Amino acid sequence: MDTPHMPLYTVAYLGVDALAQAFIDGFRRQHDPQVDLVAPHFTLVFGCSAVPEAAYLAHVAAISRHAQPIRFHCRHAMLHAGGPDAGAYVFLVPDEGNSAIARLHDRLYTGVLAPHLRLEIPYIPHITIASTSDIAAAKALCDGLNQAGVDIAGQLQSLTVGALRDCPFQAIAEHPLGGL
Repeated sequence: MDTPHMPLYTVAYLGVDALAQAFIDGFRRQHDPQVDLVAPHFTLVFGCSAVPEAAYLAHVAAISRHAQPIRFHCRHAMLHAGGPDAGAYVFLVPDEGNSAIARLHDRLYTGVLAPHLRLEIPYIPHITIASTSDIAAAKALCDGLNQAGVDIAGQLQSLTVGALRDCPFQAIAEHPLGGL
């Protein structure tokens, strides 16, 4: 019988300028109770405990070597609600880089990770910047950001594999995109 493993995640941290980083960090500090768990990022592989760590790491390393850094530009805040936790989230969604991030997600969910892709949940590349149980409040945050003109540009340069060990996200390995 296989022993369950700690769920592993693959994220891409943001390469943004200091002003954008300060905006995201400040907004999250005000509106995201999970701000101290993990730095702002795009999640590319969601908690998977069914694949042994060595196989998971080798797979992500192989995919990252053949991927290129991805430029992104987020100009839209989107409400996400109605999931299993009944929470409401504010996502920054890239209009530039969206398809490249989605394709990287799709490539990661091949090989040893292919059986673990949740087909019933569409993948939306995003940076979570707020969460609440109040859907109307989350919608108001989105509206405010969109009216003010959210504008976050940057680049994804590496993939980080990690786990939520004792709560904050703990990096296990970092793999540069394109083997940089």
